[in-house]
Amino acid sequence: MWRKTVSIILITAMSATAANPPSGQAANADVAVAAVFLDAAAVTQATGTDFTKTYTVLEVTVTPKVGKVYPVQPDDFLLRIDSSTDSSGPMAASQILGAGSGLVVHRDQNLAIGIDRSNSGVSGVTEGKGNPSVSAEAVSALQKKLLPAKNTAEPVTGLLFFPIAKKRAKDLDLVYTTPNGKLHLSFR
Repeated sequence: MWRKTVSIILITAMSATAANPPSGQAANADVAVAAVFLDAAAVTQATGTDFTKTYTVLEVTVTPKVGKVYPVQPDDFLLRIDSSTDSSGPMAASQILGAGSGLVVHRDQNLAIGIDRSNSGVSGVTEGKGNPSVSAEAVSALQKKLLPAKNTAEPVTGLLFFPIAKKRAKDLDLVYTTPNGKLHLSFR
C-alpha cells in the first residue's frame, strides 16, 4: 500500500512539473504582461500543427491596470535571444501560413551595409510568392488565436509567433515597449 501511494505521489509530481511551462511576467504603472513559452505539443494543441518547429510561440496576456484603457499592439513585442544578436517581432497569420507574398531582399556578401547613401549593401530584390493553397479560412482561424491589436480595459490573451527556430526558454528575452518604457520578460 505504501509503495502504491509513493508511486502515485511521484507521478503526480512529474505531471505537475510538465504542466508548468516556462513563463515570465513584468509590469509598470500602466500594464502587466505575462507570457508562457509553448513547446511543440502545446502549439499543436492550440493551433492544430507544430508548424514544423520553425517558430517560437508564446501565449501572451496583457492586463491594463484597473480603470485604464490600454492600446494593445502585437508589434510592440520583440523577442531576443540572449546569446546572439538575433531578434524578431511577431508575424501575422498570413505570414505564418505562407499565404502572403512579399519582397525578398538579397544582400551581397562583398558589400558593407550603410557605408553611404549610394551603397545599401543590397544586390537585388525579388518577389516572394505566397502559397496559393492556403485558404482565407485558415488564415482567419489562425488570426483569431493571435494577440489582437485593440484598445481595452480588460485582460487580452493571444499567441505570438516569432520566426526564430525553437530555442531553450531560458535563452529568450521578450521585450514589450509601453508608453512608459520597456518591460523585459525572462522565462523560468
